Amino acid sequence: MASSVFGIGVSGLNAANLGLTTTGHNIANVNTDGYSRQTIKQSAPYPLLTGNGFNGLGVQVDSIKRVYDQFLTRAVDIAQTQSSYQQTRLAHLAEINNIVADPTAGVSPALQEFFASVQNVATNPSNPPSRQAMLSSAQTLMNRFQVFSQRLNEQRAALNGEITNTVGTINAYAAQVADLNGKIVVAQSSGQPPNDLLDQRDLLVKDLNTMIKTTSLPLSDGSINLFVGNGQGLVVGSQTYTLGAVPNPANPESLSISYEQNGNSILLPDSLVTGGQLGALLDYRNQSLDLAQNSLERTALGLLSTFNQQHQAGQDLNGNMGKAFWSFPTTNLGPGIDVPQLGLIRPNTNNTVPATAVLSGYIQDISKVTTSNYELSFDGTNYALGNLSDGTKYTLNAAEATALTTPPAGFTSSAGLSLSLTTAPAAGDRFTIMPLKGFIDQMKVNVSDPREIAAAGPVAAVEPKAPAVVNTGTLKVYQPDVKPQTAVTTDTSIDPNLFTPVTLTFVSDPSVVPSGMAYSVTGAVPAVTGNLPYQAGAEISYNGWTMKLDGKPASGDSVTVQKNAVTASSDNRNVLALGKLQTTRVLDGSTATYQESYGRMVATVGTQTSEATIMGKAQSKLLISAENNRNSVSAVNLDEEAANLLRYQQAYQASSKVIQIAQKAFDEIVNLGR
Repeated sequence: MASSVFGIGVSGLNAANLGLTTTGHNIANVNTDGYSRQTIKQSAPYPLLTGNGFNGLGVQVDSIKRVYDQFLTRAVDIAQTQSSYQQTRLAHLAEINNIVADPTAGVSPALQEFFASVQNVATNPSNPPSRQAMLSSAQTLMNRFQVFSQRLNEQRAALNGEITNTVGTINAYAAQVADLNGKIVVAQSSGQPPNDLLDQRDLLVKDLNTMIKTTSLPLSDGSINLFVGNGQGLVVGSQTYTLGAVPNPANPESLSISYEQNGNSILLPDSLVTGGQLGALLDYRNQSLDLAQNSLERTALGLLSTFNQQHQAGQDLNGNMGKAFWSFPTTNLGPGIDVPQLGLIRPNTNNTVPATAVLSGYIQDISKVTTSNYELSFDGTNYALGNLSDGTKYTLNAAEATALTTPPAGFTSSAGLSLSLTTAPAAGDRFTIMPLKGFIDQMKVNVSDPREIAAAGPVAAVEPKAPAVVNTGTLKVYQPDVKPQTAVTTDTSIDPNLFTPVTLTFVSDPSVVPSGMAYSVTGAVPAVTGNLPYQAGAEISYNGWTMKLDGKPASGDSVTVQKNAVTASSDNRNVLALGKLQTTRVLDGSTATYQESYGRMVATVGTQTSEATIMGKAQSKLLISAENNRNSVSAVNLDEEAANLLRYQQAYQASSKVIQIAQKAFDEIVNLGR
């Protein structure tokens, strides 16, 4: 009997000791990140059958368990990857928003200052300081464009470095998870859970979800498998499959994510890499950085191209036609037709070698140019032009495909791009088209002499002067304007017959106008025969110019439109037209001015920043809530552990008392035999 009681006391003593040890372990790890409190699971051993019934044999500790909820832990991982995504995205959006939306040093104020200088020249076209100020403002505007472009390029370069570092961190975490998987499998083969190792692995999985969204699958042997993308295994048991940051075959300047498996490298589409820092970096690049860079380039392209067209339609103080005010890469299609080159066309690095076809092209319509990049592909039968921003594809019809491979005709897309292939490429070949790439970096102010600013109109209307027979009627002549400039780059700035003198002679011709005046036209191309009715206030157009006449001419009166005289230094017709470009909607399908188009990009980036701010705060609260829910189950509570210490201490003392009593009983039995 004493022996039985002694054994029961020892079992209680051991159980209480394990309880004290476990409680002490909990208290020691109260501040350990990811630690789950542990408890002992104890039970009564199988009793001993005696003649008096089943006698208990004390207590046994079956296991030391961690207090853990798989679903609450997974909720923390999900909240972590979303919170990290929003915080990373916000940090980068804030940087780009500060660049493009600067109210004092941004592009918009520089545009306003430049057009203010244009208006000053219009006010006093012969004033040298005003002309010099216009050239200085143009230089300032160019510098502003290039500084902002450089800052965005620096953002892209830094982004590549961040992507590389993040991928390296993901691989390191994955390797640690795989290593712990192996240790856990070995440890768990003993039949008992390795609690501290399981906590370490859970913490690594949480840290991994800070970098990229993962999906976990627990296995019966205690290990877990981790997957990314649409099911690519990152950790499978104790084996890892690494990710890589590699140059994109379509655009080597941008890094893409590759999946390395059995010596093979598979490129993952950016859309499959979601969540965490890595997903945020890729989305920021595709949705914000590309938009900002292309919008900035498009604003510059619209300004430089249309400003050049209008400037070349004017006359400078030397009596010469205006030259290109801005310099940028162009392709000459004929006399007076210099069109903007496409920024960059890059064959895919996976194309057939040697290349069988070369793709080239130019920007045909400024108003249709978008902020997207494109990809031209050939499957052996059909050509397709894909929009890399929204993923849409347009398949060329037979006529368009023929034009594409028949230079110089080319195929003109709905985005205003004219494309030509020297010959049909090999099946599967693709070409990346970045219409606006590097445009700003190569822009320059092409006019250095203030006298070369073409402020005057190229043609002027003159009336006869003495000693010739002068006009005797009340004819009022408004100076002619050249035809309005368009966003179509293949249109010439001036009509080839612009300088052919055209004379309007007024006559009384009852057969044409019974009670008014008519006029005849000489010098028009094509020629005009017969007399035409005159109507006061109506506009008359010939040879690429339009002129308004008013008043009542007398029979024999005339007016001639001819090349403007060199002495017409007070003429401001063309510089007024240049000034009107500021409020002319030539971008975004002719719905936006230069500043409005740029402003839309600024508003989009601002909206994205605001959205990321709100979502970041919301996700941070969700993460805190998820962690609190997990901690309410798994975290160490010092008050509870203090109570456990007392409980196990008392159990220890009581078990010691049982042993002490058993010892006394044993002594009494021994003494009975003396």
